[in-house]
Amino acid sequence: MKGTENNMLRLTTIIAIAATATSSTTSQDDSSSNPCLLYLAQSTIPHAGLGMFTGTSLHQGQLIGRVGDIAFPTTDQDWHNSPLSGFASKNEGDYHWPLTNYDWHAKDIGMENEAEDISVTVTGFGAAPNCHFRLLNAEEHQAHYDGAGLDRYTSPGAGAISTWINRTTTAAWDIEEGSELFVDYGPNWFLSRPGVFGLVPLAENYERAQGFLTRYGQMLALSDDLNDLVNDRMILSDEAQADLWSVIKNFPYVTRERQALPDSHKDAIRAIFGDIQTVEVENSIRSMDYLKEHGKCVDNIVPGNSTIPHAGRGAFATRFIPKNGLVAPAPLVHIADKATTNMFGEMIGPNMNVVRNESEILGKQLILNYMFGHPNSTMLLFPYSSNVAFINHHATKYNAKLQWTKDFDFFHHADWLEKPVEFFEDQWTSGLMLEYVALRDIQPGEEILIDYGEEWQQAWDEHMKNWEAIPPEKDFNNLTLWTEKTSSNRGKAGYVRAEVFNSDLKTPIRTVEEQVYDPYPHCVELQCLVSIGHDASYLHAPQTIPLFKRMWLEERDNNADGDLVFHPCNITWRYNKRDLYNDWEEDQDLHEFEYDAELNIRKTFEDVIIHETHVITHIPWKAIRFFNRPYTSDVFLKQAFRHEMGLPDGVWPKAWMNLPRKE
Repeated sequence: MKGTENNMLRLTTIIAIAATATSSTTSQDDSSSNPCLLYLAQSTIPHAGLGMFTGTSLHQGQLIGRVGDIAFPTTDQDWHNSPLSGFASKNEGDYHWPLTNYDWHAKDIGMENEAEDISVTVTGFGAAPNCHFRLLNAEEHQAHYDGAGLDRYTSPGAGAISTWINRTTTAAWDIEEGSELFVDYGPNWFLSRPGVFGLVPLAENYERAQGFLTRYGQMLALSDDLNDLVNDRMILSDEAQADLWSVIKNFPYVTRERQALPDSHKDAIRAIFGDIQTVEVENSIRSMDYLKEHGKCVDNIVPGNSTIPHAGRGAFATRFIPKNGLVAPAPLVHIADKATTNMFGEMIGPNMNVVRNESEILGKQLILNYMFGHPNSTMLLFPYSSNVAFINHHATKYNAKLQWTKDFDFFHHADWLEKPVEFFEDQWTSGLMLEYVALRDIQPGEEILIDYGEEWQQAWDEHMKNWEAIPPEKDFNNLTLWTEKTSSNRGKAGYVRAEVFNSDLKTPIRTVEEQVYDPYPHCVELQCLVSIGHDASYLHAPQTIPLFKRMWLEERDNNADGDLVFHPCNITWRYNKRDLYNDWEEDQDLHEFEYDAELNIRKTFEDVIIHETHVITHIPWKAIRFFNRPYTSDVFLKQAFRHEMGLPDGVWPKAWMNLPRKE
């Protein structure tokens, strides 16, 4: 099931739909007034498969597409291509971001506190575009938390949808229509895969390659002045230049710098007068005629409030879609074993480390709800195109269906449909594509619905039958899969997101003493942005816990270049700025308090564990934040619905039927 959009996103959706819905008989060809904003087509990077292209010119900072993408937290990093029952994947980080390995993406996506060790899967711009370090023209931003109006105490749909939505992408610079869009995978993604991609050039490699081109041009002109580099003054003919450049590009000892050089000798000359980036930009643009004929529009649907009870968000048509017309393409990530979506308990391993207990299955990953499967197969298919995750189910009133794409041979391997499931355990990259196709004419603003299958419907009916509302006063963090049941609670009952407290500029933060009688909800904790470094150095565990007391300092505690993070803290005192500063004015600083806090810090030095107490005084409000405790969001509700969507026998390949037939 999927959920509702926030009010602002819904308003945007309504405006976008209204702009196209001039009448109930909208023309099939509204490309001039409502052009497709995004296409999937063959990448301009050789052998890179799919690429994502803009259908309109964009200004720097402009939103790409109509809305942002949906994101999914996954508590195990290995849900893709993991033949060892989810225990280890062959290529961590493919089609998702393991936050422990790529912490810069944790902050970018915004859900690092969902669990202790998670990865994040983002559809659309989180999976479809390629990476080209010279052409990073698309900047990704944080996802936003929105519970979609599905309250955990009243709705059986709570926890069945992702609450992380609208992860927008904007243009890094002015972009010409037809341009391929590139996002930043991070250098480590390529550095860890030399056997797959070879030596992919990084940003610094292009700089050195540009220097080589300068020397190459000086050699051709027999001059240090590149203005002498004109055809009638070059020492080599065009044919000789082609031969020489072929030798340079195909020299047996590959380097990242040489890979950064242009492919043709003519492009090399152009890059000498301009730069490699200019040539690469020109080569990464496809004509609009090409995209319309050979690409697939991924801009036919947007999210909005679903018409299905407890479903939350749904997908709505942005333009008229004729019968048998494409609703949306759906490139797929294949998962050979359904067990990779399991969430496990923990146990102590042979090396006294904590490992998963595969005999204790606690539940299923949320992302399972967004995958296709079959009751007679272990295979799962995850569609990662923009907005297809919002397409809901109706058993009788569905207006679209799924079928295998009939083109895109450069990407979709039709012969894979005849391969056994075991074959996919060794295929690390995506190579299949479904299409959502209209079963009848669909008007702008109409919700797109498909049939998830009889097994899914039975599972949902059973969930609705057994679901019981739990009042907020009984929610002492016992609803989740991962936390222990306790007779007492570390905070007030009920669920309130940290964002609620962080957006309150007026209310003073409660001290430890005040929280005895008026605690914060169990699902949040306070943390302070302070440096825990100090001048003293302990080479052995002291007999007493050292105490460090000082005033909060901007240059020390809020130094963006330093290794500084938020730490759990207890507020011990509160000051009113009116009493501290004669010149304090409310219009300059909306929060009128400063705070003292105590932090209990645990450090390790080799095998020695050191405990310290830090007392920091006069901490400003901007350096104190509420954080959501791990495993408290709706994703981890024990009652949350989990079941893959079904594909019918006519679509699901017979070769993948590796489980006993269910009647």
